Amino acid sequence: MVDDAPDVRPALPTVDARKLAAQRPEGQRRRQRLGIIIVVALVLVMTGIVVTGYVIFFVLPSQQLIVRVNDVSYTRGDMVRFLRLKQAIARSGGGQLSSGDDVFSALQLIVENEIIAQAAPKFGISVTRQELDDAIRRQMAPSELESAGKDDDQIEREFRERYGFYLNTTQVSESEHRDLIRKTMLREKVRQFVGDRVPLIAEQVHVHRIAMSQEGEVDIMLTKLKDSLGDDKSAENIQAVIQSIYREFSSDRRTIRDRGDLGWVPRGILEDYEFHFFDLEVGELSRAVPNRDNPSQMYFFMVSERSGTRALDPVNVNILKTGALQNWVNEERANHDIFAAFDSDIYAWMYEQ
Repeated sequence: MVDDAPDVRPALPTVDARKLAAQRPEGQRRRQRLGIIIVVALVLVMTGIVVTGYVIFFVLPSQQLIVRVNDVSYTRGDMVRFLRLKQAIARSGGGQLSSGDDVFSALQLIVENEIIAQAAPKFGISVTRQELDDAIRRQMAPSELESAGKDDDQIEREFRERYGFYLNTTQVSESEHRDLIRKTMLREKVRQFVGDRVPLIAEQVHVHRIAMSQEGEVDIMLTKLKDSLGDDKSAENIQAVIQSIYREFSSDRRTIRDRGDLGWVPRGILEDYEFHFFDLEVGELSRAVPNRDNPSQMYFFMVSERSGTRALDPVNVNILKTGALQNWVNEERANHDIFAAFDSDIYAWMYEQ
């Protein structure tokens, strides 16, 4: 039947793409290849610009040397991590790293801690692994109250979780954190070692301070002080008069509770001012002394008592030990090859990080 006849259609010729391309004019093929090369080159150039910019602005600055103590080097990145740790410590204590002075003091602290770490062995001073582990655990582990009713495994898990969170927050590795804690502990051990030279008994004066603004009624204050003291130079009278004068005239409200009474002070505690008061006679008022921290203010000092052999207050002992450590570090610097590079651009970059 006619309907059952097969549908026979002529086959279409197969197109060979390579043959077809070969038939194109040579100039057209050359332009096509050139276009592809240009596109690839542009992609590579753009990628190179992005990578180069990343390296220049993010990688290279963090690797730039900023401090070297002998053969131990610190980069900008090391400094930033140190500052982040300082910031975390400040926040944990309710404070905040916000002043530019903190950046410079951190740089100074890195140098000093490295000097101490390298010099400590000659005193036989070191920090054991157990001491370091215990110090970190005291900082990070749950307190005794928080640990009540928990088994050792649970307490350990909480410790590791807190420690891991702390490291992630500060963006430092565990080894970097351990190194900082080790150097902090070395610093305290050397402070105690050097501080053993601090005498526990020393000459001291019972000193009082009145703060006056530059526009204050200084003449009236001086007249009233002289009239109130009269010829009675007893400690009791001097202290009572100074308290009265302080309440009426002093512009330093931060020490309102003490009413200007700085207590018994040995040399080395108020080094910026002791030259003005330490050799005063009992009941003698110092001349006006500029406040080094506030140019609009001036101080007047008076001594109500003096002792040649008085036991130091524990607070002052600690202050003197810290001063002894600082003096030792300053002398020790001469025994080390120290390099430091720091300018406003580095400061700006670091503070931004």
